[in-house]
Amino acid sequence: MIMKKINSFYVLIFLMFASLMAINTKFFKGSKSFLGITYAREYKINIERAAYVEDVYVVPGQAVQPGDLLVQLSSSELDLEIEKLHKEIEQAQSKIEERNKLLSSKLALYEAERTMIKTDRDHELAAIQNKIDLNRRLTAQLNQNINVEDSLTALQLELISIRQKAEQRIDEIDIKVLDTKQEYEFDLAQEKAVIDLAQQELDWKLREKNNLNRYASFPGVIENVYIKAGEQVEAFSSLVSINPEHPTSVVGYLVGKKERDKKLGEEVIISSLEHKELTTTAKIIGFGSVVELPDILQKSTAVKAFGLEVFLEIPESNPLPVGEKIIVK
Repeated sequence: MIMKKINSFYVLIFLMFASLMAINTKFFKGSKSFLGITYAREYKINIERAAYVEDVYVVPGQAVQPGDLLVQLSSSELDLEIEKLHKEIEQAQSKIEERNKLLSSKLALYEAERTMIKTDRDHELAAIQNKIDLNRRLTAQLNQNINVEDSLTALQLELISIRQKAEQRIDEIDIKVLDTKQEYEFDLAQEKAVIDLAQQELDWKLREKNNLNRYASFPGVIENVYIKAGEQVEAFSSLVSINPEHPTSVVGYLVGKKERDKKLGEEVIISSLEHKELTTTAKIIGFGSVVELPDILQKSTAVKAFGLEVFLEIPESNPLPVGEKIIVK
């Protein structure tokens, strides 16, 4: 009697082992392919700064497509920052205009002073030249060579002195012009730096304002709406969550030692078990633990199958349904 019970126990163990092998053979057929399931991660759409909810255009369960407006938002704080930057740029531009006018005024004044010096110089030179000409005529008439020559030499020296003094004064004005222009260029560079910096910040703020509204970036179904119209939301709050229409990841299961020859980064092909025409590429990005296969992959038997988890990355744009049984080749 005892021997019969022991024999029955071993028979049961043998049958369970045979069933497990049959399941593995049934599923994987000793080939390089293995089964898996597609998954989709819920995406939460957040806001980076505090904002006012102008309107909400979706409800839970609603299907959305890329480009659909989900939530319309505004920010009084952002509007004030933009207005402040506009004024800062306008003030800097106004200062540049004032500096341009001041520069033109100073340069015109220096030019007038230069012209006056040249005019006075020319008048003085003409008067002395008249004296020289007169003395030469007198010399010719009176034949007083010695005294007249001394007088001519003194007048010629005076001519040289007048020219030198005029040139010195003009040089001083030229230095003032150069200093004024250099000071202007320095101040202008500072104002332009202020404008450039403010303009960059303004452009960034304007882009941020344009991006306040939230749009769907992929096809999916609205899971939750966390806000309502007329509500003020804090920075980094979640607004809406979306379940993608197509999977974002795949987990495959390798059963048996002979199947565990896959490598990280290896390119594979994924196909739906039920719809063979639905196919996409994938890349192995990691391996997990040996776990019990999900119920959807289990055979209708008391014996559970186990496999090594294989994590695969798939393109965002793919034709596969979420929760689909797939085969990896």
